[in-house]
Amino acid sequence: MAIPPSGSPFFQLVKQHPDVLAHVPPYIHEALVRAYIGNAAFRQLREADLAALVAPWLGDEGQPALYRQIAAYDESYLAENEQRLGRLDLPVRVLWGTEDTWIPISLGERLAAGIPGATLTPVEGAGHLIQLDAPVRVATELRTWLTQVAA
Repeated sequence: MAIPPSGSPFFQLVKQHPDVLAHVPPYIHEALVRAYIGNAAFRQLREADLAALVAPWLGDEGQPALYRQIAAYDESYLAENEQRLGRLDLPVRVLWGTEDTWIPISLGERLAAGIPGATLTPVEGAGHLIQLDAPVRVATELRTWLTQVAA
């Protein structure tokens, strides 16, 4: 994310209680992470995609790393980013899933509005994991945009 606020309800819970959640048994942690990541998509993820997204956050290194990362997250950097958006002098198209339950499209609108000349393209039927929910639409939008920028 580029601007505040950020974080799903689970992210906020972990931010408030990282030490407690870091010590849940591995099978509960895996279930939490699978549900958390699975909830980021609007459509049900393919098992292989979900497994690939979950795998780095499992095991003796991955489990505590997830909670450390969230605990260390400092939203003040996003506020700084937002203050600098007006300085950007490059073409920008923001794609945003209309079904994003983690970060609402209103933040995508605010992000695009803060960047001179930026456009926002809402992607119907896509959530936070837009690249998995709508891969053809994302690729098509990217190709179209790159073609326009290169012309």
